[in-house]
Amino acid sequence: MPAMDHIGYAVRDADGKRGMMEKLLGFTFLERKVYERPGNTSRLDFYECQGAVLELLENSNPEAPANKFIAARGEGLHHICFRVDDLRAVMAEWEGKGVKFTLRPLFGSRGGIITFTDPSTTGGLAIELVQYLKAGEPVPDWAQK
Repeated sequence: MPAMDHIGYAVRDADGKRGMMEKLLGFTFLERKVYERPGNTSRLDFYECQGAVLELLENSNPEAPANKFIAARGEGLHHICFRVDDLRAVMAEWEGKGVKFTLRPLFGSRGGIITFTDPSTTGGLAIELVQYLKAGEPVPDWAQK
């Protein structure tokens, strides 16, 4: 059974949101992860408040999915992430129920393997699934690095 992991919020400027997150909403900054890939830099800022984790997602490439989301809808709720024990099994189960995925499993932030659903197959909401690796566990061959 999937468990809630975090909520993703697409933003143009993660640094510009820090004051709101901390001073207005009472969130505590946890960490920033920066990923450099050809043509795109992703900055992921994680905040926590009373056990809830919020991810601010900023990308440098206008063609990145989060920036396409912002262009169409403005900054806001981008995805909900659920933690799973066996990502491939959940993907197979959901695919059997008609869900499509936009991303081949990828080693992502915070030591997990991630994928996203196609929102058109999940009621208009992008859902991220994450399977965290145990300490020292290598990234499996089936996940992009």
